[in-house]
Amino acid sequence: MNKGKKIGLMAAALLFSVAATARAQDNSSIVEQFAVTSPAVLQSLLQKGQLIFIDNEKPGKPQFVTVITLFNAPIEKVFSTIVDYDHYVGNIPQTTEVKITKKQGNTWFVKYRIEFKFSIIAEHANYVLKQILDPPGSVTWTRVSGNLDRVEGSWKLISIDNGKETIGFYRVYTDISSLGFLVRYMLEKQPLLNTAIATSSALVYAKAMEKWVDKNNKQGTAQK
Repeated sequence: MNKGKKIGLMAAALLFSVAATARAQDNSSIVEQFAVTSPAVLQSLLQKGQLIFIDNEKPGKPQFVTVITLFNAPIEKVFSTIVDYDHYVGNIPQTTEVKITKKQGNTWFVKYRIEFKFSIIAEHANYVLKQILDPPGSVTWTRVSGNLDRVEGSWKLISIDNGKETIGFYRVYTDISSLGFLVRYMLEKQPLLNTAIATSSALVYAKAMEKWVDKNNKQGTAQK
């Protein structure tokens, strides 16, 4: 068996083990489980594309979605791009307004206006998140106000390859059932729709962030 196949089998076994552990434990986080694994093994797998996991909660409730992505940039560059909220519009799809409304040290309050498009429905979500910054390794957030009943999540970053690359874990939980009667009706008829929308949105956001980080990193390298 060649080296590439061995790494692939190791990665697959590792991911299966971590995912099973996360499902078996109450209040466990897939992000926390992966944080203690070998970054080198994850790196080899992420070079083929992003990974996504859905963390089960209570039946019928929205579920945490975790997207794991590989950034071809140092951790400081990744972190600074993630918290560059003034430039989300134009770089991150579905965002029509993102604005920092208040800063209290490493606690920032950020206002969002996000357009959700699914099936025949287009709705705007307006909300404020309390963001806790812990540079350069993490950002966590919870809902403060708005027309979504619950929004919470985090970015966790791990520096690898002697600081040249970064593994990012984007974990998010969003309940869109409060967006209106038609949305609630569709979710009642198709309970898995909320998870499908959350999964699609998380992948789109993480991929856009990967491209944005890469662009910023290339610009910074060119200026040196």
